[in-house]
Amino acid sequence: MDIYRPMYVRIFIILFGLLSCDSEVRVNLTAVVGSSVTFSDPVKERAFLIFGGKTIASIYNGVFEIEEDIYLNRLHWSSSGLFTLSDLQKSDSGVYSVDSKKGTVFTKYYELKLYDPVSAPVVSCVNVSTDSLTLQCSVNQTEQTTLRWFRGEQPVDSSYLGVITVHRQDYNNSQYKCVAQNPAENKTTNVNISTVCENKDTRSGGNEPGAPIPPYVYIVIPVALVLLLGFVIFMKRCSKKQTPLPTQGKYF
Repeated sequence: MDIYRPMYVRIFIILFGLLSCDSEVRVNLTAVVGSSVTFSDPVKERAFLIFGGKTIASIYNGVFEIEEDIYLNRLHWSSSGLFTLSDLQKSDSGVYSVDSKKGTVFTKYYELKLYDPVSAPVVSCVNVSTDSLTLQCSVNQTEQTTLRWFRGEQPVDSSYLGVITVHRQDYNNSQYKCVAQNPAENKTTNVNISTVCENKDTRSGGNEPGAPIPPYVYIVIPVALVLLLGFVIFMKRCSKKQTPLPTQGKYF
């Protein structure tokens, strides 16, 4: 059995190497434009921060130096040994590596993705009936922004326009909120139905003051005006036809 032991050792070394490679898969980081990000592996003696194949910062014997001018006042190194990049821009997206050459020797990769900030969602009451009301959630659309409704902590199905229907029995007994989110952050707006629908009649429904104007009104009024104008023109023409012409005097 001893003659096979080196083979087992080799297999173990290969498997260990593969596992080690898997453990060094890029760390995925997300952040919003204008914020900052910290690379979580500390270095204190000799190390480099690399981006796009270029060394953008270095550490020599505990001395921090920025190698690329575009990172001045944006790239920092703390007493704990961590690199932090602030005032992030879309152009900062990409793969970074922290390469430690002394002390604890390692190379760690980070893939950073930047997103636009998410704005707080706006909730409006778009319709009220005798037994329910309709709430619409909207937001200034940014990259990969989604809207989700919650009743308490439970998600509520809504249309692609962020519209939900709330029934009368839930007006006062349930807390609703709309969440706008992208992979980097989220913003929440809590809903107070009596406040959101303060210009709507949540008791009797119908077209009370402040309720939406029915769509047919926008069709009926122009048609009525055209008919009225046509009637006036018709009456004027009829009156002209009925006016007798003046007779010319005869001379003897």
